[in-house]
Amino acid sequence: MHKRYSSFEELVRDFAGREGIAICCGDLDGTTSEVSYREFAEMIISESFHVKAECSSVEVVRYEQDVESLVDIFAHVIAGCDVIIADPRVPEGFNEMAAEAAEAAKLARESQRDEYGRIRGQQGEGELLFFTSGTTSSSKIVRLTSKALCTSAWSGQCMLACGKDDIILSNLSLSHAYGFVCSMLWGLAYGAKVALGRDVYRFTGDALFFKPTIIPAVPSQIAGMLQADALNPELRVVLIGGAPCPKPLIDRLKEKGIDVYVGYGLTETSSGIAITQDLDEPEAMYPCPGADIRIEADGEISVATPCMMEGYMGREPMFEDGRFYTGDLGWFDEKGRLHLKGRKNDVLILPDGDKIFCPEYEDDLERMTGLPDIGLILLGGETVLVAGSCTKDEKIAADIKKKLVKEVERYNKRIPHPRQISEVIVTAEPLPRTITGKLKRYELQKKYE
Repeated sequence: MHKRYSSFEELVRDFAGREGIAICCGDLDGTTSEVSYREFAEMIISESFHVKAECSSVEVVRYEQDVESLVDIFAHVIAGCDVIIADPRVPEGFNEMAAEAAEAAKLARESQRDEYGRIRGQQGEGELLFFTSGTTSSSKIVRLTSKALCTSAWSGQCMLACGKDDIILSNLSLSHAYGFVCSMLWGLAYGAKVALGRDVYRFTGDALFFKPTIIPAVPSQIAGMLQADALNPELRVVLIGGAPCPKPLIDRLKEKGIDVYVGYGLTETSSGIAITQDLDEPEAMYPCPGADIRIEADGEISVATPCMMEGYMGREPMFEDGRFYTGDLGWFDEKGRLHLKGRKNDVLILPDGDKIFCPEYEDDLERMTGLPDIGLILLGGETVLVAGSCTKDEKIAADIKKKLVKEVERYNKRIPHPRQISEVIVTAEPLPRTITGKLKRYELQKKYE
C-alpha cells in the first residue's frame, strides 16, 4: 500500500531517511549534478528556518529548473507562507500578474495572522496558489493545500506507480497544478529520480540526455519530440494531460512500444481525478481513488474529491453540496470508464436554442483547410469562424480568406441552416491560447464583441 502524506513537512521528514538520488540537473554543455533525498531534506529544513524568521505571508518563487527553486517552494510552504510559482516559460504578462496577485493575497491574509505572524487555520503550512487556465473566463487564483497536493500524488501512484528505478523528466511548468504534481511531486513522493529539464525553451534533447523512463507532458511537447526523433529507448511510459491528445499521436507512441496513459483533472482538484488503466484504450479513464465523478443531466462532469481546492482567493467557495462543477462534458461507458467530450462552454447557444459543439466544427475545418489556428465564436447571434496566425500581407491574406470562405461554404452544405457559419474573419494575430494550447474562447469572444 502506498503511503499517503498529509503535509509537505511529513514528506520532507521521509526524504531525510531515504537512500538514493532525488533530483538530477544538467547543463547544455553536458555536465550533470545530483542531489540525494537526504541532502534535499536538509536543504529544505534549513531554508524553512530562515523563512520563518522573515515572517512573510505570501511569496512569489521564480522557478528556474534548479534544486534551489524547489527548496524555496517546499521551505516557504512548510514555514507557513502561501506560494505563487512564477515560471520563465509562461506567457508574457504572467509574472507581473503573479506579483500583483501576491500583493492582493497578502492584504487578504493580514486579518488571518496570529500573534506570531503565522496564518491561522493552516495546520502550520501555507498554501500553493495556482492560476486557472482561463479558457472560458478570467483566470482565478486557486488555493491548494499541501495535503490536497500530496493526496493527488498518492491517488496517481495508486493508478500508475513509479519507484526508485524510475527517472521522471520534469519539463512541465510547475506554475500549473498538472506540472507541479505529475512532473515533480509524484516522483519525489514515491522515490523516483526527478530530472529537471535543462532548457525550458528547447526540451526536445532532454529525453536523450537524461534517459527517463517516464515523461509527463502535454500533447504539443510529445509531438515535437516525436518529430525530432528525440525519445530515448529506455522510455516506458508517457503520461498525457493538460489538453486533448490526438489519436494519431497516441498511435505513434504505441508503435514505439511506449505505454500511453491519459490523465484528466483540473487546477481546482489538484490535477488528476481520472487516468487510463486499459492501455488498448488510453482515452477511456477510470476515476482515481476517492474521486466521486458524476455526469449531470446536461452532460457536465461534477466531482467531489479529497484533493479539492480550498476555494478561489478572495471569493466564496464554488461548490454545490460539496461538488465542483467542472465545465467539462463527458460520459461513462459500460465499464465505468470516463470519456471526455469537450468543454461545456465550447458550446455556442444560438438564438433559437439550437447548439453548436465548437471542437467538432474546428477539427473538421482544420482538416479541410490545413489551418491549425481557428476558432468559433458567436457575434450578433451568428456563428463566426476566426482564423489566426495568418500573414500580415493584405493581398495574401485576402487570398487565404477567399479560399477559406469556399471551404466553409462546402462545409455548410453538411449541416442544417441554423447552425451554419455565416462569416469568416482572418487575422495575422495568433488566437489566444493557454500554455497547453487550449483556445481561450472567452478572450477571443471579447476581442471581437
